[in-house]
Amino acid sequence: MTEDIFIRYDPAMTNIRNRTDNLAIAVDQLRAFLGDRLSTAEAIRKHHGEDLTHYDLYLPDAVAFPRTTEEVSRILQHCHTHQIPVIPYGAGTALEGHFLAIHGGITLDFSEMNKIIAVRPDDMDCTVEAGVTREQLNHDIRDRGLFFPIDPGANAT
Repeated sequence: MTEDIFIRYDPAMTNIRNRTDNLAIAVDQLRAFLGDRLSTAEAIRKHHGEDLTHYDLYLPDAVAFPRTTEEVSRILQHCHTHQIPVIPYGAGTALEGHFLAIHGGITLDFSEMNKIIAVRPDDMDCTVEAGVTREQLNHDIRDRGLFFPIDPGANAT
Protein backbone atom coordinates (compact mmCIF):
# COMPACT_ATOMS: atom_id res chain seq x y z
CA MET A 1 0.00 0.00 0.00
CA THR A 2 1.40 3.40 -0.96
CA GLU A 3 1.02 6.16 1.56
CA ASP A 4 -0.24 9.44 0.14
CA ILE A 5 2.38 12.05 1.05
CA PHE A 6 0.73 14.99 -0.69
CA ILE A 7 -1.49 17.32 1.28
CA ARG A 8 -3.79 19.53 -0.71
CA TYR A 9 -4.59 22.97 0.67
CA ASP A 10 -8.32 23.30 1.20
CA PRO A 11 -9.40 26.75 2.41
CA ALA A 12 -12.75 25.31 3.51
CA MET A 13 -10.94 23.16 6.09
CA THR A 14 -9.34 26.13 7.81
CA ASN A 15 -11.57 28.75 9.35
CA ILE A 16 -10.61 32.40 8.92
CA ARG A 17 -9.49 32.90 12.52
CA ASN A 18 -7.15 29.89 12.46
CA ARG A 19 -5.82 30.94 9.04
CA THR A 20 -5.10 34.45 10.31
CA ASP A 21 -3.40 33.10 13.43
CA ASN A 22 -1.41 30.56 11.40
CA LEU A 23 -0.37 33.22 8.91
CA ALA A 24 0.83 35.55 11.66
CA ILE A 25 2.87 32.76 13.24
CA ALA A 26 4.35 31.72 9.88
CA VAL A 27 5.24 35.31 8.93
CA ASP A 28 6.98 35.83 12.28
CA GLN A 29 8.94 32.58 11.86
CA LEU A 30 9.93 33.41 8.29
CA ARG A 31 10.94 36.95 9.17
CA ALA A 32 13.20 35.56 11.92
CA PHE A 33 15.52 34.00 9.33
CA LEU A 34 14.77 36.00 6.17
CA GLY A 35 14.77 39.46 7.77
CA ASP A 36 13.96 42.15 5.22
CA ARG A 37 13.76 39.51 2.48
CA LEU A 38 10.20 38.82 3.65
CA SER A 39 7.90 41.66 2.73
CA THR A 40 4.34 42.40 3.70
CA ALA A 41 4.43 45.84 2.07
CA GLU A 42 1.37 46.46 -0.07
CA ALA A 43 3.36 47.68 -3.08
CA ILE A 44 5.47 44.50 -3.14
CA ARG A 45 2.40 42.32 -2.64
CA LYS A 46 0.55 44.16 -5.41
CA HIS A 47 3.48 43.68 -7.79
CA HIS A 48 3.26 39.93 -7.13
CA GLY A 49 -0.55 39.81 -7.13
CA GLU A 50 -1.36 41.00 -10.62
CA ASP A 51 -0.40 39.74 -14.03
CA LEU A 52 -0.93 40.63 -17.67
CA THR A 53 -4.24 38.77 -17.94
CA HIS A 54 -7.84 39.80 -17.44
CA TYR A 55 -7.95 38.16 -14.01
CA ASP A 56 -8.65 40.16 -10.88
CA LEU A 57 -5.92 41.29 -8.50
CA TYR A 58 -5.07 38.61 -5.90
CA LEU A 59 -2.49 39.73 -3.37
CA PRO A 60 -0.33 37.27 -1.49
CA ASP A 61 -0.13 37.85 2.24
CA ALA A 62 3.66 38.16 2.07
CA VAL A 63 6.49 37.82 -0.44
CA ALA A 64 9.70 35.93 0.38
CA PHE A 65 12.95 36.35 -1.54
CA PRO A 66 14.97 33.16 -0.90
CA ARG A 67 18.62 32.93 -1.95
CA THR A 68 19.27 29.22 -1.47
CA THR A 69 17.55 25.88 -1.87
CA GLU A 70 17.87 25.45 1.90
CA GLU A 71 15.91 28.66 2.47
CA VAL A 72 13.20 27.49 0.06
CA SER A 73 12.99 24.22 1.99
CA ARG A 74 12.66 26.04 5.31
CA ILE A 75 9.97 28.35 3.95
CA LEU A 76 8.03 25.37 2.62
CA GLN A 77 8.33 23.55 5.96
CA HIS A 78 6.85 26.52 7.84
CA CYS A 79 4.07 27.02 5.29
CA HIS A 80 3.22 23.32 5.33
CA THR A 81 3.10 23.25 9.12
CA HIS A 82 0.72 26.23 9.23
CA GLN A 83 -1.31 25.31 6.10
CA ILE A 84 -0.28 28.46 4.26
CA PRO A 85 -0.46 28.30 0.44
CA VAL A 86 2.80 28.89 -1.45
CA ILE A 87 2.98 30.52 -4.87
CA PRO A 88 6.21 30.37 -6.94
CA TYR A 89 7.12 33.53 -8.85
CA GLY A 90 9.75 33.78 -11.57
CA ALA A 91 9.95 36.84 -13.81
CA GLY A 92 6.24 37.64 -13.59
CA THR A 93 5.79 37.48 -17.35
CA ALA A 94 3.22 34.68 -17.49
CA LEU A 95 -0.11 35.14 -19.21
CA GLU A 96 -1.93 32.26 -17.52
CA GLY A 97 -2.62 33.72 -14.08
CA HIS A 98 -0.82 30.83 -12.39
CA PHE A 99 1.10 32.96 -9.88
CA LEU A 100 -1.94 34.80 -8.55
CA ALA A 101 -2.56 34.17 -4.86
CA ILE A 102 -6.24 33.27 -5.12
CA HIS A 103 -6.21 31.92 -1.54
CA GLY A 104 -3.60 34.36 -0.20
CA GLY A 105 -0.41 32.80 1.07
CA ILE A 106 3.31 33.35 0.67
CA THR A 107 4.78 34.11 -2.74
CA LEU A 108 8.33 32.87 -3.33
CA ASP A 109 10.10 35.34 -5.61
CA PHE A 110 13.08 33.51 -7.12
CA SER A 111 14.79 36.60 -8.56
CA GLU A 112 17.67 36.30 -6.07
CA MET A 113 18.28 32.67 -7.02
CA ASN A 114 19.92 33.55 -10.33
CA LYS A 115 23.12 31.52 -10.45
CA ILE A 116 24.18 29.33 -13.34
CA ILE A 117 25.51 26.31 -11.48
CA ALA A 118 27.03 24.29 -14.33
CA VAL A 119 27.23 24.24 -18.10
CA ARG A 120 28.08 20.95 -19.81
CA PRO A 121 28.67 21.81 -23.50
CA ASP A 122 29.40 18.20 -24.50
CA ASP A 123 26.01 17.14 -23.13
CA MET A 124 24.22 20.31 -24.30
CA ASP A 125 22.97 20.58 -20.72
CA CYS A 126 23.12 23.00 -17.84
CA THR A 127 22.02 23.37 -14.25
CA VAL A 128 20.58 26.71 -13.16
CA GLU A 129 18.75 28.16 -10.20
CA ALA A 130 15.06 28.98 -10.53
CA GLY A 131 15.58 32.72 -11.11
CA VAL A 132 17.89 32.46 -14.12
CA THR A 133 16.36 34.13 -17.17
CA ARG A 134 16.65 33.00 -20.76
CA GLU A 135 18.66 36.11 -21.66
CA GLN A 136 21.01 35.60 -18.70
CA LEU A 137 21.64 32.00 -19.72
CA ASN A 138 22.28 32.93 -23.36
CA HIS A 139 24.68 35.66 -22.33
CA ASP A 140 26.63 33.17 -20.21
CA ILE A 141 26.86 30.39 -22.82
CA ARG A 142 27.38 32.42 -26.01
CA ASP A 143 31.20 32.42 -25.70
CA ARG A 144 31.06 28.61 -25.80
CA GLY A 145 29.28 28.68 -29.15
CA LEU A 146 25.97 27.71 -27.57
CA PHE A 147 22.56 29.31 -27.28
CA PHE A 148 19.25 28.39 -25.70
CA PRO A 149 16.78 28.67 -28.58
CA ILE A 150 13.55 28.28 -26.60
CA ASP A 151 11.81 31.62 -26.20
CA PRO A 152 9.05 31.30 -23.60
CA GLY A 153 8.26 35.00 -24.06
CA ALA A 154 9.63 38.21 -22.61
CA ASN A 155 12.63 37.40 -20.42
CA ALA A 156 11.08 34.48 -18.61
CA THR A 157 12.71 32.24 -16.05
